Amino acid sequence: MIKNYFKVALRTIQKNPGYAAVNIFGLTLGISSFLLIFLVVQYEFSFDKQHADWQNIYRINNELQLSSGNYKYPTCTSALAPGLQQAMPEVYDYTRLSGGGQQVVIEIDAEFFKEDELFFADKNFLQFFDFELLSGNPAEALNAPNSAVLTERAAIKYFGTTNAVGKTFKANANQVTQYSVTAVLKDLPESSHIQFELLFSNETLRVNNDNNVLFNWNGDGYYSYFKLKEGTSEARVLSTMAELKAQNIPEDRQNMFNPEIIPLADIHLHSNLRNEIVPNGSIDFVYIFSAVAIFILVIAGINYMNLATARSAKRAQEVGIRKVLGAVKNQLMTQFLSESIILTGLSAVLSLVIISTLIGPFSGFIDRSIGWSAVLQAPVLLVTLLIVLIIGFGSGIYPAIFLSSFRPVVVLKSKLVPGMGSSGIFRKALVVFQFAISIVMIIGTAVVYDQLTYMKNKPLGYEKENIMLVSNTNQAVTPQIKTFKTELMKFAGIESVSASLSKPGGLRPIIFIRSETVVDDEGLNLAGINIDLDYFNTMNIEVVEGRNFDPNIPTDSTQAIIVNKKAVQELNMQDGAVGKYIDVQSFQGNWDRKQIIGVIDNINFEPLQRGTESCFYANFFPVYQHFYIKLNPGMVNASIQEVERVWQEFAPDQPFEYSFLEDDLNSLYQSEEQLSQVVIYFAFLAVLIASLGLFGLASFSTEQRIKEIGVRKVLGASVSEILFILSKDFALLVVLAFVVAAPLAYYLVDWWLQNFAFSVNVSVLTFVLSGLGALLIALLTVSYKTLAAARSNPVKALRSE
Repeated sequence: MIKNYFKVALRTIQKNPGYAAVNIFGLTLGISSFLLIFLVVQYEFSFDKQHADWQNIYRINNELQLSSGNYKYPTCTSALAPGLQQAMPEVYDYTRLSGGGQQVVIEIDAEFFKEDELFFADKNFLQFFDFELLSGNPAEALNAPNSAVLTERAAIKYFGTTNAVGKTFKANANQVTQYSVTAVLKDLPESSHIQFELLFSNETLRVNNDNNVLFNWNGDGYYSYFKLKEGTSEARVLSTMAELKAQNIPEDRQNMFNPEIIPLADIHLHSNLRNEIVPNGSIDFVYIFSAVAIFILVIAGINYMNLATARSAKRAQEVGIRKVLGAVKNQLMTQFLSESIILTGLSAVLSLVIISTLIGPFSGFIDRSIGWSAVLQAPVLLVTLLIVLIIGFGSGIYPAIFLSSFRPVVVLKSKLVPGMGSSGIFRKALVVFQFAISIVMIIGTAVVYDQLTYMKNKPLGYEKENIMLVSNTNQAVTPQIKTFKTELMKFAGIESVSASLSKPGGLRPIIFIRSETVVDDEGLNLAGINIDLDYFNTMNIEVVEGRNFDPNIPTDSTQAIIVNKKAVQELNMQDGAVGKYIDVQSFQGNWDRKQIIGVIDNINFEPLQRGTESCFYANFFPVYQHFYIKLNPGMVNASIQEVERVWQEFAPDQPFEYSFLEDDLNSLYQSEEQLSQVVIYFAFLAVLIASLGLFGLASFSTEQRIKEIGVRKVLGASVSEILFILSKDFALLVVLAFVVAAPLAYYLVDWWLQNFAFSVNVSVLTFVLSGLGALLIALLTVSYKTLAAARSNPVKALRSE
């Protein structure tokens, strides 16, 4: 019986090759797109689940509740995790990482390497997490001071082999320390939010500082994880941390200590805080991808169902003959359903072959690590089977029930009008639905592209072009900064040189200040950006009130500050800030009086996803992580070579590393860039699949109306009139689809744009052009068939009448 169903299905394909090609090709595209995105979504949800008890692991975050706003960080004090375990037996283990973000210089046999993917870790870290070791003992690797664990990649980089246990190296982080390699890890899986190349033992910090550094209720900077017994509520953990806060945190620091917890598996998609170990994903990204996948599959499924129902009535006489020969209704229904499922299964098999080929390039394109073997995993195969059953059954059930109910005497006398109903309301509704989805995707694509373009081109308040950044690791050049800058300025291709502790888009310290203009006795918290006195000139930042820093005025390097307009508002100095004084608390807790000498606009020091913050600029202390070198646009390559020459002259034991500010800023919007490109491609596929279905329906429609066209031509209708008659129905469907799509698209793009503090205004023109584009595509799609029908010879259509 099944063999017979296959034969009939193959005969149907051979009898209608054009129809079958359109149907199978469209459905294959839809299933392939869905499965590709399904693999990406599955990968996003797989993060941090390689550890045996991942469901019981939590991370502690902290919120600083400051006058300038609330700031959440993924770190906390070193004493909180051990204090929590001591106060709460349900917390049965913890581990911590510290020192993230710093750069060290690794020295091995007089060869120097810069490394910034490193942490100091508790001695139980390799037992707490299940990262795979190639060599070494996880229970002992981090026990002793000055011990180090390398990844496989780092071991090969530094020693040329993974057999590195027992080897030694020096690390310079403002002081030189010799370390011994005690273990080598297999390279960390990319589906982990914890990423590093090198681990030092936290015992090193304890020995080199004091015994309390690992159990201190002051400060911050420890990524703290703990394991919680099953059945223990998160509310109980938060309550215990509140008690620890009351017992250990002084009153004047209560606002700096507001811990929260987050499950390990939620970190990647639900935590994108300042100072994350690596930039995490976004649940919004997953939602958008999932919606795109479902949209495309629905469009492809609608196409398949639409064409199947439209063409099935052509087989009415076949049904009549089968019934005369003894076929019963259940057999006929099984026949039609089997054919539908077989054709859908063929598309599914082709889709699996296609995604096995494309998953490598596609995952690289969106910066994900997904191998072709993922295609053969049980979830993918199960989803594929469900797609086959749902679409196959959905497209086959309607014609199966309809055709199997025909009376042979009626269909054999050709009294049935093909098409399963003359009005075709069901098919028209499906066309409206799929074009509504396509229009939503077109509008969404346009808005995502506009937002990305806006972020890249928005004036930031400073110059980002041709600004070269050189990393000043370990303050290598700081003691000779004046001589270094003078030497660079001798070269014609270098226009200006400056330095700062923070760079745009990066972290900057929050500093406590007081002023007579602030009523609140607690003062304010402002972002403080440590710069040298040439910073504003190099970055071309305009001082709108007062004056710029002047190296010739000695007090400018010790007592002067410049604030932005938002800080002026928070300081209640709208009547004039220049000349007034504020008190600034140093990192050592001392208070220094500074005079405001200038005011600048609210420049975008932060990424555009975040709002402009109140901040001030000053030369607090001679500590600079970055040099800013403004280059002549016509001499960039020569200038880079000159900067490297001068650097090697001043810091021969420090590797030379540089980037360009514009590239660094654009990298902040990498996820939006990927989203834009992916949505564009899949929107194109959605429109292509919808157009394929429309082409098939146009073919069917013109075929059904061929006699009507012949009569109209005999009665004098012109080609353009017939073309209008045949096209208007499809045009009306697209117009109706636009009416349905516009409000939905507006809601979705408005929801997405809420992720940005600075965003484009959604234009009515975007919606109108998207609707007109969809209409044009639809008319071009049906024009081939309608034009051929309009030009046909009426004699051929009417000869049998």
